[in-house]
Amino acid sequence: MDPVTNPFRPGAGRRPPVLAGREPILDAFTVVRRKVDELGEGDRGWILHGLRGVGKTVLLNELLAQVSDKGWIAAKVEVTPAIPLPVALASALVRSMRMATGRHPEPRLRRLLGVFKAFSLRFDPPSGAVSLGVEVDPVAGIADTGRFADDLAMLFEVLGETSADLGIGTLILVDELQEASPADLSAVNTAVHQMGQAEVPLPVVFVGAGLPSLPAQLADATSYAERLYDYRPVGLLDATGAAAALTRPTKAYGVRWEPDALAAALAIAGGYPYFLQEVGKHVWDAARSSTFNLDDVSVGGEFARQEVDEGLYRSRWERATPAQRKFLKAMGELGGDKPVAISDLAAAMGKRRVSDLSVARNEVIRKGLLYAPERGQLAFTVPGMHAFIARQD
Repeated sequence: MDPVTNPFRPGAGRRPPVLAGREPILDAFTVVRRKVDELGEGDRGWILHGLRGVGKTVLLNELLAQVSDKGWIAAKVEVTPAIPLPVALASALVRSMRMATGRHPEPRLRRLLGVFKAFSLRFDPPSGAVSLGVEVDPVAGIADTGRFADDLAMLFEVLGETSADLGIGTLILVDELQEASPADLSAVNTAVHQMGQAEVPLPVVFVGAGLPSLPAQLADATSYAERLYDYRPVGLLDATGAAAALTRPTKAYGVRWEPDALAAALAIAGGYPYFLQEVGKHVWDAARSSTFNLDDVSVGGEFARQEVDEGLYRSRWERATPAQRKFLKAMGELGGDKPVAISDLAAAMGKRRVSDLSVARNEVIRKGLLYAPERGQLAFTVPGMHAFIARQD
């Protein structure tokens, strides 16, 4: 098959040709968007949570696309250890403010622009110095205390009031939210909570995405977070969704899968969205005709496994020290892809006390190799990591 026309798109955050199995999430957001557009009313914030490579970033981009032609004020932020949430948010909102000035009457934006400028000068001075398309002075006394929790709540309120006046919505998307500090998570909870307390909720929609540990982190930051958000897990695809991810893109090119070939490809990928794209790509490249057979899957599947091993898995493995690799190997042997109790892990590694693993535990979590799904448990952040570890000498 011609590799130029290959429809599959493996890669971090790349949109697959078919968002199979994610229709319930997208349809539910359509309802939220219509509520804003037709009633001027916001809804609960959302939290998308799942392992790496299951498509959380792709979903955020799809939600952004839903409002891109509606005139909404929208910003997408990625939190990293090097860029705190307040800085990232101020920087991302600069572009949103500039776009708003090109779409909406300037007089109705001036208060929001002035409040945002005051906010950004507090948390990201370079952003505050950038032109917003309209020359405004910072508004004193609103969102400029330097206390992120208070200032974010005020900024969201002004965003909501301005959006309501303009008859549009505001969408704030935050990726990798689990990287935010407990104080910043608490600030987000406070701001989202205050937005929802009005008689008619302001038309501001907040969506955060992160690892499966994110709901617990939000609840630890603020106890009422358990009731604050609409929590939506993003997991592996079921058999129907996984099959659609492989067959619908090829069908558009008149290409079909033999039943045993499709079954073999699905078994290799295990419902993992990123791996499905890798398998599809390499089977396409290996195939000699427009009907994919078992031989094509055997060859393409092996290339896919090698690529995932050398890219996704090995990069994580090589970040670990020899002692940490022993820790990870014990994890894989005990639980595979499932969470492991730290007490069981300590016993398996010959440690007398759970606390003997505290340093190693914190290090592998900090490196993004493991996460804590619940207190006293650990699990791999990437599906299939245990199988890769088992193949290492």
